[in-house]
Amino acid sequence: TPLASVLSRVRERAIETHAANFQHADHDCADVSALTTHQIKRYPDSDILLASPECTNHSIAKGGKRVKPQAASLFDDGPAGDAEADRSRATMWDVVRFAEQKRIKGKPYKAIVVENVVDAFKWGLNDNGGLFDAWLAAMDALGYRHDIVWLNSMFAPPTPQSRDRMYVVFWKQG
Repeated sequence: TPLASVLSRVRERAIETHAANFQHADHDCADVSALTTHQIKRYPDSDILLASPECTNHSIAKGGKRVKPQAASLFDDGPAGDAEADRSRATMWDVVRFAEQKRIKGKPYKAIVVENVVDAFKWGLNDNGGLFDAWLAAMDALGYRHDIVWLNSMFAPPTPQSRDRMYVVFWKQG
């Protein structure tokens, strides 16, 4: 489809640009949510995980109230419905999956920084924040403590935009 072709070219260009600036970095184009635990374990160990789970369905930026979308999605799978929105928000759990697998491997991250829209804080039934709290509890169960930093991106130069963001900063207990 034309959209798939455009997205493919954008992805290729992004990797090309990143590779030019970071010649020794490895690049792996994959749906993070589809990775198996075995695949997660094979990634090189690092002290810090920087994560930015999908924010589209946490945010009201796409217009108005949080209601079941009526417009077609970006993909050729029909209207964007509740299942698609749930899958989008569930990418937050991939942070937990990576942290868990690195801990099992004996190489836990020393710090994890998760960036998202401020509305991710309300993630849960009727925007009650229950799932966000469960997500924090899962990270706590893995031995991480956290603090939340609220920041407008315009105060983090050279960002040429004004967007409120939430940064959840985790550190390994001890």
